Amino acid sequence: MGQPNTKEEVYLSNIANNTRAAISPGSVVYLSGTYEFTGPFFAITALTDTVIDATESTTGIKMSNGSGAMVTNTVDFTVEKGWTIFGQFSTISLVSGTALAYVERGVTVTVAAS
Repeated sequence: MGQPNTKEEVYLSNIANNTRAAISPGSVVYLSGTYEFTGPFFAITALTDTVIDATESTTGIKMSNGSGAMVTNTVDFTVEKGWTIFGQFSTISLVSGTALAYVERGVTVTVAAS
């Protein structure tokens, strides 16, 4: 198949490429312990009930500040066993549990003690 020519072909090509990346990640990283894993990651699957350390992670997850404004989440949260969450996670640090984190091809993951 050559280069897409029409808007529809471009859209379909983009959907195919994005779907391929989502179901066939470049790498899967096993998360365990209280380390800071740096991606970026696009999904996390909990192998056990897994608590994410909100203050040591850069998840892009927002929360209400109680007066209607959305602010960066500062509350640790649990991803229950078997759940997968999707997002743009720059860094992930666990309080407890184990999980798999997914990165795109060409991404080098680093780990450091937190």
